[in-house]
Amino acid sequence: MSDTHSDVIVQLVWYSSAVLLLMTLMLLLLTLFMHYERRQREKSRQQATEQWTPILFSWIYSPEQTTGPLPQLNAEGFGFVVQLWLQLEQTVRGSASTRLAELAQRLDLIPVMKQWLHGYSTDKKLTAIMALGIVQEKSAFAELLPHVLDKRTIFSLVAARALLSIDAKLGLPVILSQIYRDDWSVSRVAGLLVRLPHDLMVRSVTECAEKATAKELRRLIKLMHILSPIDSQPLIQQALTQYPDEMELLTTAFASAVSPDLLPLLRQQVEHPQWEVRVQLAKALARLGDSSDAPLLLNMLSDPNWWVRYRAAQSLISLPGVDEAQLQLWQQQLTDPFALAILLQVKEEQQRQHQGRT
Repeated sequence: MSDTHSDVIVQLVWYSSAVLLLMTLMLLLLTLFMHYERRQREKSRQQATEQWTPILFSWIYSPEQTTGPLPQLNAEGFGFVVQLWLQLEQTVRGSASTRLAELAQRLDLIPVMKQWLHGYSTDKKLTAIMALGIVQEKSAFAELLPHVLDKRTIFSLVAARALLSIDAKLGLPVILSQIYRDDWSVSRVAGLLVRLPHDLMVRSVTECAEKATAKELRRLIKLMHILSPIDSQPLIQQALTQYPDEMELLTTAFASAVSPDLLPLLRQQVEHPQWEVRVQLAKALARLGDSSDAPLLLNMLSDPNWWVRYRAAQSLISLPGVDEAQLQLWQQQLTDPFALAILLQVKEEQQRQHQGRT
């Protein structure tokens, strides 16, 4: 009984060892095959690059030499050529871009890109979105719309750029409808819109703002402040009147204000319950205010929050027409020790800065 049991154990060990050896050999063969495939792919890429780079440049700089038939391409080679075409297309403008678009037609690029757009390969799908946008393929506009809603940031932003390239008038409202997305930085969105016609951009942003939530309006103000600061002022006015209790929106609005016409609305926030808003008011008065704002800033020197007092003192000293004699007079008139202390502190800081510069 014991010998039989031992024989079974030996056989199990032998079979297990054989299976492990076989699996090891299979993994080794798989590794070698993958290495071979990678080398072949790199070789094909290099061959396609060497063959097609001169052709692409000829299409740009010597179109008279491109009347002959193009070299035949297999599926893999076609993918490499598309990548080369994309890289070159993104570096040229004007007539050079037009000639590359003609080459895309010769290659029957658009039908293939539409197939890639609906395929399963992520890389091919992203390439297709970029290519269809570059050639401004109008028939692909509707097919690209769902990709703007993609939760993957890179897909949605590339699709947004493609829509704007194909039809800016139709695409811009779609892009602005996604302004709430936290994964879309405002500066990135501004980069998409910076080349659009100014009137189209302002009109579309204004229309979007009419139905915007507080968060969306805040991001729209930031966006317009980057693209055209003066055109952000109506949005700021809307924020101050429509959302007077939204602290983050108001601080953005105050920080973005560049028009003195907004001063009456800004001054109304002097007693806002959020100290962050009062700080931004003091800073805005430094940029936009005049000597008539001195009484308001003097009152803000007694604010319960230290930062409000500090910014108010800085703004007070920077008002037009304020000189040392006027500051001395205010110091004598102040009865609040906190107000007097912060004014003296800011005066000393500015004197040290002035001495450091001289």
